[in-house]
Order: sequence, then C-alpha cells, then structure tokens
Amino acid sequence: FITFGRVPLFFYLLQWPTAHLISAGLHFVAGKPTAWMFGNLLGIQGAPVGVGFNLAVVYACWIAGVLLLYPLCKWFAGVKARRKDWWLSYL
Repeated sequence: FITFGRVPLFFYLLQWPTAHLISAGLHFVAGKPTAWMFGNLLGIQGAPVGVGFNLAVVYACWIAGVLLLYPLCKWFAGVKARRKDWWLSYL
C-alpha cells in the first residue's frame, strides 16, 4: 500500500466520489431510495429510516473502493515519478 502513500491527495480526492457512486449503485441494486443522496446538496439531510446496510456490506464496499482506486493511484504515482512538474508534488 505504499502506492497510496505516494499519491495521498490524489487518493483522498477520488475516494469521495468513488464512495458516493458505490453507495448509490448499491442502494439502486437493492431497491432502496437514492433520491435523498442527490437532493439538498448544501443542507444537512438525514437518510430515510430503514436505509443502509450491515457492517459486512460496508466493509466489502470499502475494500471494493480501495481495489478500484489502486490502479488509478499506481498510474498516477508513475506519472509523478516520470514528470517533475511543480504541481504534481501537491497531489
């Protein structure tokens, strides 16, 4: 997992949309409502009652998210190693 340590901000920025897409996809496949995830973006809105998954599903989705981001992070670590642009040091 040293790959993630070489591109920490890149991973951090990608983990949020990845987690959101996995969650929305899982809710859609399970037949649970998804509109609340995309509604009031600036306000605080709680999830409807009965929406969610047990901890085993959450851990499986977390592992899936890490595995999905690994190739992208490995690729970007290679880009950072090959190029010495000043802005790459921030990602």
